Amino acid sequence: MKVTLNWLKQYVDFDWSPEELAERLTMLGLEVEGMQKLAGEFEGIVVAQILTRDNVPGSDKLSVCKVNDGQGERTIICGAQNHKAGDKVPLILPNYALPLKSGEREPFVIKERRVFGIVSQGMMCSPKELGLADEADGLLILREDATPGQPFAEYLGRTGSDVVYDLEVTPNRPDLNSVIGIAREIAAATGNALKLPEVKVEQASSLSGQGKMPVPTCSDLIRVRIEDAELCPRYVARVVRSVKIGRSPDWLRSTLEKVGFRSINNVVDVTNYVMLETGQPLHAFDYRLVEGLKRSSVEASPGSTVQPFNASTPTIVIRRAQNGELFVTLDGQKRTLSRDVLLIADETKPIALAGVMGGQNTEINEQTKDVLIESAYFKPTNIRRTSKALDLRTDASYRFERGADIGITDWASQRCAQWIIQTAGGQLADGAVDAYPKPFEPTWITLRHRKVNELLGIELKPHDIDYYLGQLGLKTANRKPRPVDAKPAAPEPVTFRIPSFRVDLKREIDLIEEVARLYGVEKIPATPPRGAIGTNAFDAVYDQITEARRILTGLGLTEAQGQTLVSRFGSELRDAKDEALVALANPLSSDMDVLRPSLIPGLLDALRHNLHHKNGDVALFEIGRVFKVAQPSSPAKSQAGKLCHVEERRLAIALTGHRHQLFWSGAGRDARFDIYDLKGLLEAFFEPFGLRGITWSRRAEGASLFLESALVQLGGKLTLGEAGQVSPLLAKQHDLRDPVLLAELNFDALLARRNTGKSFKPLPQFPSIRRDIAMLVPESTTHEAVLKVVKQAKPANLESVELFDIFRGQHVPAGRKSMAYAFTYRHAERTLTDVEVNTAHEKLVEQCRQMLQATVR
Repeated sequence: MKVTLNWLKQYVDFDWSPEELAERLTMLGLEVEGMQKLAGEFEGIVVAQILTRDNVPGSDKLSVCKVNDGQGERTIICGAQNHKAGDKVPLILPNYALPLKSGEREPFVIKERRVFGIVSQGMMCSPKELGLADEADGLLILREDATPGQPFAEYLGRTGSDVVYDLEVTPNRPDLNSVIGIAREIAAATGNALKLPEVKVEQASSLSGQGKMPVPTCSDLIRVRIEDAELCPRYVARVVRSVKIGRSPDWLRSTLEKVGFRSINNVVDVTNYVMLETGQPLHAFDYRLVEGLKRSSVEASPGSTVQPFNASTPTIVIRRAQNGELFVTLDGQKRTLSRDVLLIADETKPIALAGVMGGQNTEINEQTKDVLIESAYFKPTNIRRTSKALDLRTDASYRFERGADIGITDWASQRCAQWIIQTAGGQLADGAVDAYPKPFEPTWITLRHRKVNELLGIELKPHDIDYYLGQLGLKTANRKPRPVDAKPAAPEPVTFRIPSFRVDLKREIDLIEEVARLYGVEKIPATPPRGAIGTNAFDAVYDQITEARRILTGLGLTEAQGQTLVSRFGSELRDAKDEALVALANPLSSDMDVLRPSLIPGLLDALRHNLHHKNGDVALFEIGRVFKVAQPSSPAKSQAGKLCHVEERRLAIALTGHRHQLFWSGAGRDARFDIYDLKGLLEAFFEPFGLRGITWSRRAEGASLFLESALVQLGGKLTLGEAGQVSPLLAKQHDLRDPVLLAELNFDALLARRNTGKSFKPLPQFPSIRRDIAMLVPESTTHEAVLKVVKQAKPANLESVELFDIFRGQHVPAGRKSMAYAFTYRHAERTLTDVEVNTAHEKLVEQCRQMLQATVR
């Protein structure tokens, strides 16, 4: 929501500086995201008229112009081609700066300069140079009524300084999506009165002229039929006749442009202006394009003074769309509708998507003479559903889906009619058609003054509390009179009537929050919490997660925080196709329509984001929850066909790019991450985290996510997760050039199986004996298989096993490889003899020959 300082001052008096206003609004709960000062925006830029245009000698593109800037003649060199003598253009004088554009830090100052020997005394400007358009082809040619020498800011209607505030309005405060709503907050904070504009519109009298010719009233001109009062509780219609569609006055164009709205014509601009002013979206139809029932004539009722019309009275019908019904909206898009969409229609066709956008078939155009003004209230959930289903978001739908003010519809309609008459002329038909089947019942909330002080920790008097709430428009119920000589009694609870524009006030605690806002949150003293600190089972889990984060960051990884809501397409990256996705019933967008079933899509997006920002060497981890749908364990639920939603914590790691930071020397300085880096990081994490007995086994079946991968298992039985290299095709889809290594583990399983106990033993006092062995084994033999054979052999006094070489090539038969191991033997209490070591080692070698089909070299 954007609003200007001068616009706010039309409704409430205050003397705060622009910076103080931003601070006060933020403390009231209305965060100011940006503030733009417009003073001096076009300083030094005036309207100039081109007197002559000639070619510059020696140039086939430049022209030299004599211009009148209101003070005299100037010589200007120009490269544009769309101007001629007599045109009026914006001229920036020497030593003045062009308006700053997005991304610029220093303004561009215009100086007198010599071009082909001719001194150019300023510059004629294009819309792009003035910041009025993103693209432009040539100079900005002004209207003929522009006066040479007139300040360009005055020509645009931007006289005087102003400040534009960009405000972040929370969804629960739809009343702040209006200038009056924000002014009401300022009035409550300052204690000054809210100055609502007076609406006075001269309506056409029932009889005109001396001939006493009957003039139709609004109810004669239009009828309203609501077929679904639940979705449209109120609809107000007014008709303004004999208008003249044209350009909006400068003040209206300037006001709308400051807050980001493009001027269209005087009638449409008025509806946008009143929407911003009141928060009530309005729509203007071309009245002559709204049809009634097809009849040759409509007879006047007996005794009526109104002459019968040649056609039936146009009728507005608020109804649901038919499944498959087609409708072309103002943006030119043909849309297929469903039964859930609420339509504004006449007796023959739909003419608007209720609360979202109008239709081309009743659009205001240059031939429009009579205007039908719509001001209505629509059910927020239906507007939200329609907007999402059609992927169509407008300023009107933004306000309706958060909850408009049903009580202001008629006032906003009158206000709109007033401005249309002032800007487009015409006459307002007498009265209005207000279809209001079930009038709004106000909400009443009882407040205990004692409760206010208890919750806020301050002492406020009852009349101060009532004053704060009264400033916000809340009215108290009638109180019982108390005799003058009666003793003061304890304050009784007070019941407040909640105005229709405060849809967020539902409970007593909401009123207490309002009191705190107006009293000043910054004035409430901070007090330390009292009482014993309790414990919770989650505290232990949190501590373990913190420990995992500490270990992983110590290993050189950076923590990532991904989105819990992801797109259905991105979620297909997971390799668990048997798990159904947990879809949202009402997603905010197609990019956030399911709960993530895996951490991997988010980490891949993070890698791509880093690469796009010139950071190709990335090592990330993330600990977070994933969501899936699983079959219920209970037979009863299974028979009922019910599915269970399951949450689990997972740990994921992603590596890509260089293994080490770039350095000027070193043999491995250009080395990239590979699968062994990922495996090493996981092993370095498992040991301090208390997980032992981890095994690795190559995944037998192929996985669409990985080029190759291994299952990470505990004790060779319980699968904790998977690690591997991402397939090159998937990496290319994410713009990743280097190999990408990923691992994803069930973190809940890690927490359940970890053993935090630590044992210590003294340093060895006796020497070790090492035996090396090189053996030829089949190519498919893994290091894990060798360790398994060694474990089964149980050689006496074996302290460690280390693989130190793998060789393929000369003297090694095809289909085999040479693996060299170092076996270290040691006894804790004495020195081993060669006989003891040789006996144990030969037994081990023989076991390798038998189990691995090994040949000792």
